[in-house]
Amino acid sequence: MADIKVLPQNIADKIAAGEVAERPSAVVKELVENSIDAKATSIEVEIEKGGIKYIRVTDNGCGIKKDQVETAFMRHATSKLREIEDLYSIGTMGFRGEALSSICAVSNVRIITRNEDEEEGTVMEISRGIPSPKEEIACNRGTIMEISDLFENIPARMKFLKKDSTEAGYVADILGRIAMANPTIAFKYICDGAEIFSTSGDGNLKNVILNVYGLDYAKGLLEVDYEKDGVHIFGVCGKSDLARGNRTRQTLFVNGRYIKNHVIAKVAEEAYRNSIMVGKFPFFVLNINLSPAQVDVNVHPAKTEIKIADEKKVYDIVYSAVSQALSMGVKEQVQEKTSPYEYKEAPKESSQFKMRLPFFTGSKKEEVDTKTIEQFIELTTPKKEENVFKEETAEDVFEFIEEKEEEIPYSVIGQIFDTYVLIQRGEEVIFIDQHAAHERFRFEKLLSDYKEKKSFSQMLLVPIVMNLSPSEMETFKENQRVLMDFGFEAEEFGNDGIIIRQTPILSGDEEIKGLMSEMIEALEKGFKNSLWDFEEKMIDMISCKYAIKANKKLSSQEMEDIAKKTFELMKNGKGSCPHGRPIAVSLSKQDFEKMFKRIV
Repeated sequence: MADIKVLPQNIADKIAAGEVAERPSAVVKELVENSIDAKATSIEVEIEKGGIKYIRVTDNGCGIKKDQVETAFMRHATSKLREIEDLYSIGTMGFRGEALSSICAVSNVRIITRNEDEEEGTVMEISRGIPSPKEEIACNRGTIMEISDLFENIPARMKFLKKDSTEAGYVADILGRIAMANPTIAFKYICDGAEIFSTSGDGNLKNVILNVYGLDYAKGLLEVDYEKDGVHIFGVCGKSDLARGNRTRQTLFVNGRYIKNHVIAKVAEEAYRNSIMVGKFPFFVLNINLSPAQVDVNVHPAKTEIKIADEKKVYDIVYSAVSQALSMGVKEQVQEKTSPYEYKEAPKESSQFKMRLPFFTGSKKEEVDTKTIEQFIELTTPKKEENVFKEETAEDVFEFIEEKEEEIPYSVIGQIFDTYVLIQRGEEVIFIDQHAAHERFRFEKLLSDYKEKKSFSQMLLVPIVMNLSPSEMETFKENQRVLMDFGFEAEEFGNDGIIIRQTPILSGDEEIKGLMSEMIEALEKGFKNSLWDFEEKMIDMISCKYAIKANKKLSSQEMEDIAKKTFELMKNGKGSCPHGRPIAVSLSKQDFEKMFKRIV
């Protein structure tokens, strides 16, 4: 065994930097949190080349006293702890005293600061941990931190960084989340000379979300405000139409600190049970306020993982808070009209046909009234179709196929629950899921067109303007050609928007925007599977949006057509939708006679 030695300070600092300053966004987070702790009401962040070349954070906080500037950059130097007991009641963002020391070890740093009690400011430069003599300078109250050439002296770490645009997106993401936790602070984010977003600091969370995520998100918010047993949950959650294919639009704070906690997120998602489809995740920004003594934030260098003393209680309260907000939202829901389609309330369950046939579903009937939170976390959510209340004509949603004589004659009996088409064929009754069947038909048609390189774009009479978040905009710019291959022709429209001129579906504006959002989210995830799996996923998204929905009353002609399509698909061995659900189930005459005890 080799001799045990104490590491030199410069090596120890670089190891700490790897934990605290793993990428430009982490550096921005640490510096901005210092500004928040300094009671700043205005914070501006500017970066160049993804933050690798340059980062500047400017605040109007209390500043650092002249005789303490050097001390601030020493390892474990902090103004936030004095006694060991202070670790158990931390109410500030930073407290370890590692951030500035770690950042200095892997970059060049310049600080300009003036304390509120001093007439002159102080400027000092630190190059790779070595400070230069400080000087006086005329400046406003507050602090300016300039970071340049990040990781230039650690090439191995540079290799793990991504493209400049991707790193810039990470900065936008973390800064946006910090802004949502601090709506009373005015934030501005500038990337390569262009202002990406800014907030007013007026204290209104919805206004912050408007500036960070855009109008579509701001319009679909429900307020959350719930308090019980000393725990206060407040913020916003999104209506079901804001649900997306990943959790990137979910934000949790504990006492104003951005955290990552899969269990709390899962509990919040459970409140949406049966409101959104499986594989979709709701939008929310939730702040959990509780006594600092009940929270241990000292479990991870980046301070994004925490421990809560009574987790079960917090889970229950989070679930109740989100459930209450959703319940109030349903009561106050106002239906919107979007040209050229009119959105209507979903038809209520018909009282003429309320027969329950649990054996059609292929799964056990779930009892959900009395589940505990622990069961919520572990159970798999059953699939439920999304309700889209859009008026459509047969010409809009169907492409009639050539009539072919069926081997066994059939007749369309009608439609039940505005979701299933009922067919009698010979001595069997067939129940067709209208959405699943039409989705499969559209999937096969689009897949065939894509393989043959046929265009399936539709020109819009009126182009659609859509807001994107900074990270979504970067993904869009990098993948315009890919989106065009799948039928979307769009271009940048201002700093935070795009204008859509062609689309792969004929639908309302909100439906088209939703599809674009889902495709951008899929592109953000990257090509984790094979290219062909990715292409099929994109086509599946389009076919699902284009397919006729559940809770849509069909005409006789539409029912006849969906029956023909279903039998054609089943002849070709396509008995399920792209997600694996059956497009039809059947009962024989013998099955009915057994149910009614005519035979045993």
